Amino acid sequence: MRLSAIGGAAALATTAGACQVVQNARAGLEISDAVDELLSWEGVTVEATLDATPEEIHAYLVATGAQEPTLAEARLLADLELTLSVGDPADESRLNDLDADDPLNAAMTVNFGGRDVAGVKQLAGRTYVRVGAEAVVEDVYGGDEAAVTRAEHFQEDAANLPESLATASLALRGEWVEVEPFAFASYAETLAEHGGVPADTATAAAGALADASALLDEAAVWESVGRAESTLRSSASLHPAGAERGAELIDVRMPAEDAHRAVGPLLALLDDQSARFGIPSLVNGPTDPAAEVTARLSIRNGVLSNASVDLAQFAPESAPPLPLSLSLAGGSALNLNPPETPTAPLTTDDLSVALLYLNEQEESRAEDPRRADIPGPIQP
Repeated sequence: MRLSAIGGAAALATTAGACQVVQNARAGLEISDAVDELLSWEGVTVEATLDATPEEIHAYLVATGAQEPTLAEARLLADLELTLSVGDPADESRLNDLDADDPLNAAMTVNFGGRDVAGVKQLAGRTYVRVGAEAVVEDVYGGDEAAVTRAEHFQEDAANLPESLATASLALRGEWVEVEPFAFASYAETLAEHGGVPADTATAAAGALADASALLDEAAVWESVGRAESTLRSSASLHPAGAERGAELIDVRMPAEDAHRAVGPLLALLDDQSARFGIPSLVNGPTDPAAEVTARLSIRNGVLSNASVDLAQFAPESAPPLPLSLSLAGGSALNLNPPETPTAPLTTDDLSVALLYLNEQEESRAEDPRRADIPGPIQP
């Protein structure tokens, strides 16, 4: 399997001097074994975070030329947690026994230190999504207590929709539902027209889900693996970097242009999603493509457990450090199965009807003479 070749390819990297060649060879073998151990499961999970405080991220954004970044935007990036799991659909084969034409299931979720804001799955050619309205209101847009309570009430009302709108009910409650993969724009239009969601917000959310769905496509996953493998084989050199907290450390050095290409899909996803929600970009492209970039690998108990790269290495020299950390673990932290209660794919028609139904319910509640004329979310 090409995934297991990532570690083996690194062993080809050598530098001048016999001692350095021996060190690199040992490091390469260690990485190869560590990757094999990681991929000896039926699935693997990667969690991406920025290892920095809001203040440090704000300083980085200012130094890289972002226009008037706010501390709130920096805090959102500091809390960002992106989790990706891939695995064998049959849950029978180890990942390092698979070939590039074998199927893979994949899932991704995004949260900001709390509940999942959104999630996407690609399972056997079908696309599933979930969007947590309450988490979006509270964690992304910083809604106050009244706004969060309104989102809670909305989800409670959605649970009482007629059985004929079961898929729409699940979707509006933040549960996993199958969607039509080319209908994200139509879903956004429906939410804007009938759901009271600002058009730009709906469009941004739909675009984010579409981007994530494309990244999880089997061909895209295998392409990303091949890109990382070829980069290590062609341009990387390895350098033992000691130990820390029981983990062996190995530095991987390569030209900035090659490093940026190797992690391109992830960086593109982070940048695209940031742009959609008005958050300044973290990385555009390397300021100096020929400059040497270092990524650090951690091997714990013989298993590759972490990879980190300082994004400031791609930015102007004035940028302070901003480590992007990728935690790695064998197994699928995310459920790679379809929903236990199967429903038909969500249609824009059903979504429209469900939103109209909920609007009528809210209007009736507002006209209820028993409703107290006081501000806040505590009316009956």
